[in-house]
Amino acid sequence: MQVALIGSRGIPASYGGAETFVEEIAHRLIEKRLKVVVTCESNRFIEDSYQEITRLHVPAIQGKTLTIPTVNDILATIYLLYKHPRVQLIYYVTPDAALAALIPRILGKRVVINTDGIEWKRPILRRPYFSPCWKCVSYLTSWYLKFSEWLAVKLAHTVVADSIAIKDYLKSTYGTNKATYISYGARKLLSGTASIEEKKVLADFGLATQSYYLTVGRIVAENNIHLEISGFRRTHSSRRLVIVGNFNPKDSYNRYLIRLKDEDHRIVFLDPIYDRQVLGTLRKHCFAYIHAYELGGTNPSLLEQMVFGRPILTLDVPFHREVLRDGGIYFKNEDDLAQCITMLEDDKYDLARLAASQSRRLAEEYNWQTITEKYVALFHNLLQPLK
Repeated sequence: MQVALIGSRGIPASYGGAETFVEEIAHRLIEKRLKVVVTCESNRFIEDSYQEITRLHVPAIQGKTLTIPTVNDILATIYLLYKHPRVQLIYYVTPDAALAALIPRILGKRVVINTDGIEWKRPILRRPYFSPCWKCVSYLTSWYLKFSEWLAVKLAHTVVADSIAIKDYLKSTYGTNKATYISYGARKLLSGTASIEEKKVLADFGLATQSYYLTVGRIVAENNIHLEISGFRRTHSSRRLVIVGNFNPKDSYNRYLIRLKDEDHRIVFLDPIYDRQVLGTLRKHCFAYIHAYELGGTNPSLLEQMVFGRPILTLDVPFHREVLRDGGIYFKNEDDLAQCITMLEDDKYDLARLAASQSRRLAEEYNWQTITEKYVALFHNLLQPLK
């Protein structure tokens, strides 16, 4: 069986949920004796091999709008079908690839699309921070993403929802029975880093064990970094709030965050960290992790944090309740977050119970072995009529 994965930036993964997912699942599909092709963004057309995975490098068009990936996915699809016309199934790991999926559907290939979160709402939440010109673009982008979601449901033989809440949304919105729930798995970041090395990593950032709260993610409005900053500033905590992400001083939302931070030296902005051991060290030694994402389904960054068993303060939305259950501390707004931080520092929570619940959830629902078996079963089922 030969399957292709399209829609990520490529492997090996440096940063990002889609790239991490593709690398993790591709290796495991190879172990299950499937032939796997992964398309990768590049500056030229070339094919090579990476740990038994066939990689197709395709020139990528870079841009700020959310519609650019559609062009890249169409180009990747054409190149894939040219180089590997006998590929049987194509899995698009992002929903904006729905338009590209028209091509393999016409050619009789099996198509699977991951709808990710409720993507069309992202431009809506970013809109207050846009200039008038970009606000107009955001309306078009939101409409296009909504259209892509609808098209994905219509075109795909199966749409994969990474959370039960997303599956329920697709069924209630489109009346479809095509949606199947398969989650992400948790990735362990550390691999035997010595404690003395971990202390040095922390010292390089001016930190010490449990001296800071941590957030890792994209710096966009729907991830509510502003809510975290506002809530944290309302506390008297002597700890720091360390936010790791793709800060861009030219972006209007990023400039707003800088103004919101003001002169509060407890709040630290760090650029993206691509070293898995360094990032793992920061996750392991934080006092608590703050996760204020509003959209999306199961978030890979949240799963990565659960591996370390530290307290997690998270926005109270169905996606996070589904993942953490009783393993999280939930807040609804800035004041609520400030109160949760104060209670945490006053030892009002049972930290051992929170950590045990997180570990149990990872073992029950978010282990890669079970997830891989679900994908193999899905692919075999879809390809059965083709044999």
